[in-house]
Amino acid sequence: MKTDDLIDALAVGLEPTRPARPSIVLLAAGGVAALAAVWLLLGVRSDLGDAMQAPTPWLKGIYTAALAGTAIWLTARLGRPGVDPRPAVFALASVVAVALSWGAIEVIMTPPGDRLADWLGRTWTICGRNILLISGVAAPFVFLSARRLAPTRPSLTGSALGVATGGIAATVYGLLHCPEATAAFVATWYTLGVAAAGLIGAVIGRVALRW
Repeated sequence: MKTDDLIDALAVGLEPTRPARPSIVLLAAGGVAALAAVWLLLGVRSDLGDAMQAPTPWLKGIYTAALAGTAIWLTARLGRPGVDPRPAVFALASVVAVALSWGAIEVIMTPPGDRLADWLGRTWTICGRNILLISGVAAPFVFLSARRLAPTRPSLTGSALGVATGGIAATVYGLLHCPEATAAFVATWYTLGVAAAGLIGAVIGRVALRW
């Protein structure tokens, strides 16, 4: 049998497989873990019902959920060898750029005497730490969600998973616990907390995602 005939014979009946993606079930488990961590470790704000009637918590949630979503998309692209990750990188950078621009505009429009308070809020010293704390609880589920992928750049993929973890943690934290409402605060301190989770994820990914 000729080589070409052998290849054709072996290929009979083969169907293309669907590209591997992060596990939705494990990502959802990460969200549940983050919710439980906020509930048990930090507590739910006493005015949650009234706060949820205002648009600001939801705007915070949209931003941090967008960070998580684009980071998960980036993870999926990095986990498939030969796939260009740049569209997802651009989307993630665009989400951050919009938030930073919104925060800067808010600061400019705020009276000079109130700008520092607008930017720092009351919890700027603990915001990033709390996001990292909740991220630590959600991280095992988020990283396990990528076990079917085949990343060729484990550090970068780990960083994307870290940002996804931070985005999930920040979303739950912002909705259930954090009282801060200004765009300048969220664009700065939430972003730094999520970025820190991304840096830690890069270190973890360097070891955990190698194959």
